[in-house]
Amino acid sequence: MEYRFFYPITEHQYNTKWKTKSFIESRTDIYFILTPLSDNFHIEHGLKLRNRKKLELKVREQRFENGQEYWIKKIHSHRRIDIDDMKSITKYLTKSNENQLIDRLNNSKPLILCYVNKIREQTHIGSGITQELTGLHLQFIRADDQSQIGSDLFFETACIEQSTSKLIDENIVERLCYKYGDMSINPMGYSEFLYQQYRRAVIV
Repeated sequence: MEYRFFYPITEHQYNTKWKTKSFIESRTDIYFILTPLSDNFHIEHGLKLRNRKKLELKVREQRFENGQEYWIKKIHSHRRIDIDDMKSITKYLTKSNENQLIDRLNNSKPLILCYVNKIREQTHIGSGITQELTGLHLQFIRADDQSQIGSDLFFETACIEQSTSKLIDENIVERLCYKYGDMSINPMGYSEFLYQQYRRAVIV
């Protein structure tokens, strides 16, 4: 179970707060931006190359009124896959019977990718419960010609993650939100957030 939200920061904040830190996790994940139809499939499926090389698929099984979401990891490849190797990516998805996801990818012309550089801090705050704060640098890229859509974007994401499917204690969530004062908090997962930012980049 997780409770996650995002908020914008400046490039200067990202460079001074995050890029100067050491001994914390830093990697780039490449997300596939799925084409929406008349459902929530595109925000319920998170397909990416973790650290640019390992295919991962997470599926949102449930979303609760309080903003908490339950995600299940359905694919985690153990060998390197290149972002241009759609044949291998499709093979992994076929093995997992993700035919609808394959159709969405095939119908996305051009295929849109989001390169997300993540610099992450994690703190264990209880049994099986982790609090995360991550600096994000986003670039939306057309896969066919590698051209960029919009400008570079910078955000932070705060998250409480619990290793079980049980709802996270509301007191823990409230303590996290209290730190952000009057900020308008709209919890969501990566898939929904990245799709929203992509749509804004296209409109601009």
